Amino acid sequence: MILTVDIGNSRIKWALWQADKIVDRGVATYAADNNANGFDALFSKVEKPTHIFAVCVAGNKLSHSLNEWSKQHWQRSVKFLKTQKRFSNISNNNIINAYKNPEQHGVDRWAGVVASHLRCPGSSVCVINAGTATTFDFINKDGQHLGGYILPSYVTMHKALLVDTTNVKSAMKSESDGRFNEPIMNESGVPDNTNDAVNQGLHKLLQAGVREICQIAKQKMESPMQIIISGGFAKTILSYPDMPGMIYQPDLVMQGLYEIMKQRISVGES
Repeated sequence: MILTVDIGNSRIKWALWQADKIVDRGVATYAADNNANGFDALFSKVEKPTHIFAVCVAGNKLSHSLNEWSKQHWQRSVKFLKTQKRFSNISNNNIINAYKNPEQHGVDRWAGVVASHLRCPGSSVCVINAGTATTFDFINKDGQHLGGYILPSYVTMHKALLVDTTNVKSAMKSESDGRFNEPIMNESGVPDNTNDAVNQGLHKLLQAGVREICQIAKQKMESPMQIIISGGFAKTILSYPDMPGMIYQPDLVMQGLYEIMKQRISVGES
């Protein structure tokens, strides 16, 4: 059994693999100052794996905590994925990272790039990861990564807007009884209160940005082209009207992590 772990900025996801298939999975939010108890609860029903592979974008402290927990409970060290310039496998799939310094390309984005290209042979791919940030990566059909874009997420924009707009924040708090809400886009009419004006405005801004970047992807890459989306906000983006066709892959980062690390193990890399 192989365990893959995806540590994001607000959630930890895991998947248990057997014979190249996910047989169990879990997810939880976490508190940065209470990692050990969080791991106890998250992995309480997971049997001891033969390998643990992880992606972490939340900093070295959390990576270290997971590794120490794993060594204590399973006597296994965690192998963390790092972005590299090239991925090659025994099927002669070659994927080249566009970044001059690959370490500056988010490791979760790289895992998504690899998984998407392997999933769509013969197609160009636009990969969207809708998490704490909304990221886009373009990969042409021969495996050349072209780069991509980063947009703020709905939640990030919401928080940033309220930092310097005292009156808006006050009005929203009054209208919503202090609760943060994240409704789907409402096309029934023009908002007539501050809370809806902010929420619907941010949704429209994100919708326009996603649609525009997908159009750029079509212009930059050869047909056929697939758009693959993953991440905690993906279903909301998929609910937006007038969006291009997208394939929802909630386990995309896990799939890329598994394929890359499995290949490294098979050729004897650490």
